[in-house]
Amino acid sequence: MIKSLPLSLNADEFPANHILAYRLDGSSITWKAFSTRLAYWQSELREMEHNKVAVYHSDADELLCIILVLWRMKIIPIIPTNILDVTLQSIELETNCFIGEFPERIGSMAEKPHKEADLIKTDANQQTALIMFTSGSSGAPTAIYKTFDQLNAELKILEEHWGDVLKQTVIVSTVSHHHMYGLPFGILWPLVVGRAFLNQDLIYLEQLLAVQDMGMAVISSPAHLEHIPDTLDWRKLKHTIRVIFSAGALLSRAAVNDCQRKTGVVVTEIYGSTETGAVATRDQMVTAQWQPLNGISIKDSNGKLAINSPAAIADDWYVTEDLCKIDGNSHFSLLGRADKIIKVGGKRVSITALESQLRQHNWVKKVRVVLLEKRKNRVGAVVQLTEEGNAKLIDQGKLAISKELTPLLTKHVEKIAWPRYWRFVSQIPVNPQGKTTAQDLIVLFDNETRPCLPQVLEKTTDKDSGKYVVEFVVPHDLFYLEGHFPGKPILPGVVQIGWAIHYFKALFGDPGDFLRLEALKFRQVIQPGEKISLSMMWDATKNKLTFKYTGRDCLHASGRIVFTGKNTLV
Repeated sequence: MIKSLPLSLNADEFPANHILAYRLDGSSITWKAFSTRLAYWQSELREMEHNKVAVYHSDADELLCIILVLWRMKIIPIIPTNILDVTLQSIELETNCFIGEFPERIGSMAEKPHKEADLIKTDANQQTALIMFTSGSSGAPTAIYKTFDQLNAELKILEEHWGDVLKQTVIVSTVSHHHMYGLPFGILWPLVVGRAFLNQDLIYLEQLLAVQDMGMAVISSPAHLEHIPDTLDWRKLKHTIRVIFSAGALLSRAAVNDCQRKTGVVVTEIYGSTETGAVATRDQMVTAQWQPLNGISIKDSNGKLAINSPAAIADDWYVTEDLCKIDGNSHFSLLGRADKIIKVGGKRVSITALESQLRQHNWVKKVRVVLLEKRKNRVGAVVQLTEEGNAKLIDQGKLAISKELTPLLTKHVEKIAWPRYWRFVSQIPVNPQGKTTAQDLIVLFDNETRPCLPQVLEKTTDKDSGKYVVEFVVPHDLFYLEGHFPGKPILPGVVQIGWAIHYFKALFGDPGDFLRLEALKFRQVIQPGEKISLSMMWDATKNKLTFKYTGRDCLHASGRIVFTGKNTLV
């Protein structure tokens, strides 16, 4: 039986031994243990004087716990998609109270400012349940208010459509639980039907092996499914993965085929948005068209897709910016975005048209176009080349490639709107929801904002051996990949040495001035997107730092760095 939000939080809401969630190490979180955390947060928040509170936590069960307690207190949780400055600035327009893992500069619940005007409607079913923020793919993040009615309607639709398929599964997610896809699919839906979920989002697909003994439903996106690793032993997971959902962006047919071959599961794609909830589904092995879920109606509104759904924020029809073609069975195809219009030199130009024409060339695998306001409102193109295109890039250089591509625009786009700036990347940047935002593209043209350090996954210290290990992923937009090398970017050796010194100093202090390198060997190149372990050991008697970079199955680099030595090390 499906429950309705908000829950009462009584002790008997679930049996004490009911398993709410699992940790990555396989241990379970029972309702009894969860109730202890509920009691803790009820005590911590009992004097809360806000009506809206921003909440962010990397543990899904802890985020859920805080949300449930706030609901009981008639306080509206604000769930940011991320904690980037642009998102936090938008949230500060709604509240100055932040709970969870926010940057230290942000205010806290201890400030207790004045009580805000009551935004919760009297009718319990129409109460505002959540404020979500869009990812800002076509502009600044926008606050979207969702009522309990809308949340419950979406959860009911999901359970009616896939409940039988998901029986005896644990929900495992590679997408953020701070998003209006990851939150309902990964946490709220399993909660209301009594289905367990994994309390951590998986950062990379290899982590699926940690839960291979569980029958699992995987909540994912093209950000992961477009790049399924060949090195993973999928035989161990073929009889474990029951369902794979994908949403956030369109999944290529090639990725669908690759996923089915490796996992034995056909990907179930979901179309929807923060404003509408889940709307439609498709199985590309059968058709490229989308089929609306039960209880949801669609129509053509001047070429745009209009949606009538009990989960949508509109009382009647919600008109999207997605262009569509609807057939007689109410199945539909997506034809691009109506809002992807930019103004260049006083001319209105379709980004979709620009991208579509550039994709015609057999050297182009993917392309995204963006307006660069800081560069006098000129157009920039970010291109992911095919294998043949990369070979040409290496042989001929960037200028020759851009000159090869621009003639494709001659008959379709005015010359003033042709891309003035080009970036050739190993992978088009996407966020955890599988979307490519305008900001993701803009930073590629602004060297000051591009990352100079990797995306750290974990840091560990073995006190017995003195070994310090940093696990990280090399970003595709890393500053140091520019020009090294065109078409085949690799992490420069000098950067690897610099990172070893950087993380060593962050942990132990200043080892003195650099003196020399010893036994330095680069055995295997490191490419963007790879998961790498950097292990370091310090010999205080000789002022030597021994470092080693290893991947999944190989040694990439190793060596020793000798310093002059100082007495500031801890």
